Amino acid sequence: MTDKTATGKTGTEAKSGTEAKPTDSVSVKLKKAHRHGGKEYAAGDSLTLEVRQLERLKKAGKV
Repeated sequence: MTDKTATGKTGTEAKSGTEAKPTDSVSVKLKKAHRHGGKEYAAGDSLTLEVRQLERLKKAGKV
């Protein structure tokens, strides 16, 4: 049995209150064109994303 914190995450996954949560939103401006959900976004477009989405786009060089 795994002991979970109030956030529903195990102790090794839990983050301190000062760090961004995966569901926190951030606004970014795209460096390159990007397609998501069948919609095209041009370079320079501003998007509001969840932190988890931001990390994926950073790795792809889109933001």
